[in-house]
Amino acid sequence: MQNPPPQKLEWLVWTGLGLAMGLVLGAFAYARWGPARVADSPLPVLSQVTGFNLTNQFGEVVTAETLRGRPWLGEIIFTRCPGPCVRMTRNLAELQSRLPRDADLRLVTLTADPAYDTPAVLRAYAERFGADSNRWHFLTGSQVQLYELATKQLLLAVAENPDPANAPPDELFIHSTRMVLVDPAGRVRAAYDGESPAAQDQVLADLRRLAAEPR
Repeated sequence: MQNPPPQKLEWLVWTGLGLAMGLVLGAFAYARWGPARVADSPLPVLSQVTGFNLTNQFGEVVTAETLRGRPWLGEIIFTRCPGPCVRMTRNLAELQSRLPRDADLRLVTLTADPAYDTPAVLRAYAERFGADSNRWHFLTGSQVQLYELATKQLLLAVAENPDPANAPPDELFIHSTRMVLVDPAGRVRAAYDGESPAAQDQVLADLRRLAAEPR
């Protein structure tokens, strides 16, 4: 079986990414502006985390069961990205500083670039932003698992740039700049602009709404 020509492969990659981004933006718009976004109503259920097996910045295995029972925020970046990824990580670090010490929320940062982002690289990156190791996981592992978790479960688009040789550092991987809130049962309940500091207040408000839901 012959491989598709480069032009067709690039078209397929960008088309697939476009469809994924459309799904993400649709879910984000519904989560933010849909009828269920009324302050005293439950947050909508956007998708379900069905399972994963990855490795954090300390070489420890982290699975869906590791996080079950607590709410968590998920995002996807890569450490060689000098632009949006830095802004996203800085915003999560600021949110971390605003959380009470006994808050249940966990933070989960996936890498789009597992070949480069080893646990050691992720640990150095986490330390750069003052990540609380008891609260914040930076996850690497199989690219297939990372991308499946991001796109199919968390609704975060990600793809390799089809022309990496000519791509600037922040475009080696194309990925969503959203972050999503996952409830204690592993259901995605809301999405936010990961680059916007204003998202922090909405996350804190939505955490209070989750806490008020019957268990």
